[in-house]
Amino acid sequence: MPPDLSQDLAQDRPPGRDVQRLAAYGVLRDADGRVVLVRASDRSDLTGVWFLPGGGVDFGEHPRDAVAREVAEETGVTVRVTGLRDVVSDVIDLPHRGVRVHTLRVLYDLHADDPSTSGAGRAVGLRPEPDGTSDAVRLVAPGELTGAGALPVVPFVAHTLGLPVPPMPVAHPPARPTVVPAAAAGHAVRGFGSPAAGDPAVPVDEGGAVAPGPDLDALHGEAVARVQRTAAYALCHADGRVLLSRLRNSSLWTLPGGGIDHGEQPHEAAVREVHEETGLPVRLRGLLDVDSTRFTGRGPSGRAEDFHGVRVVFDGEVPTDVEPRVVEVDGSTVEAAWWPVADLSRLQLTGLVRAALKHLP
Repeated sequence: MPPDLSQDLAQDRPPGRDVQRLAAYGVLRDADGRVVLVRASDRSDLTGVWFLPGGGVDFGEHPRDAVAREVAEETGVTVRVTGLRDVVSDVIDLPHRGVRVHTLRVLYDLHADDPSTSGAGRAVGLRPEPDGTSDAVRLVAPGELTGAGALPVVPFVAHTLGLPVPPMPVAHPPARPTVVPAAAAGHAVRGFGSPAAGDPAVPVDEGGAVAPGPDLDALHGEAVARVQRTAAYALCHADGRVLLSRLRNSSLWTLPGGGIDHGEQPHEAAVREVHEETGLPVRLRGLLDVDSTRFTGRGPSGRAEDFHGVRVVFDGEVPTDVEPRVVEVDGSTVEAAWWPVADLSRLQLTGLVRAALKHLP
């Protein structure tokens, strides 16, 4: 669903609370090249503005599943993901909510399973979301998005469609704000808000299996904080080797990378994190994957966490004639090294590494 957005305010305004939100959107076209857009309703902060269909990623949900769910809710069309297009972000002030929202947007290419929405000139299968944060859906021709009388869109939509990027529309309190049930008021919903304590979910490890019994025993009786974190990594490979980093107080090796700071673009976070963990400058050659994992355990602070991690993985290139070394002080990484792919079977690897290795040429 269209997120609640607003324009940056003057510097003398009291700062709002910084929050990060994860969302997924899709590009769905018909045979004539028209794209499906949805209009923000009077339940949104940007009433009347048009978005790509999509919305917030639920806790524990893969962004790929989130976009299919959201598109079905907003358009009535069943879709399947045909490709990963991009991951971008923006920061928007919501003064009437007292927050600055950094939204990380995973963008997919979609195909409609219903032929009535993909055939030339037809949109029979489209229907608006019933009483949600969008109130209209339609196929829009490229000419309707430029020039005088163009439909108003948010910047990330224009960027995705290769159009001139407009300024962010000014947000206003919605005429009919969505009421959050009291039972959900203390929880982070779809990545919007800070982590909050909640009932522990069934824990799973990186492979999707139920976590070991001792993990549950250790957390018995504790409040478990729900944490949703989006991070960026780089798969750097050359001459049959990959660049890995070892986690502090662990024998696990992972890809260099880490959490995306508030306001960062995912590619900026990957460049920063690779340098911090290996001392090497990285050139990103493209986006490889976005994956999702969920498990229950203890975070670096020792707090019991039900953790949902979404990892953005780029293809990276670093110098091979310089020895990697950790330059970050007191970070989560204590060692960086090149490892021959043939020797990786003798290392303890994170699920992230195992998934990323599938993208090696």
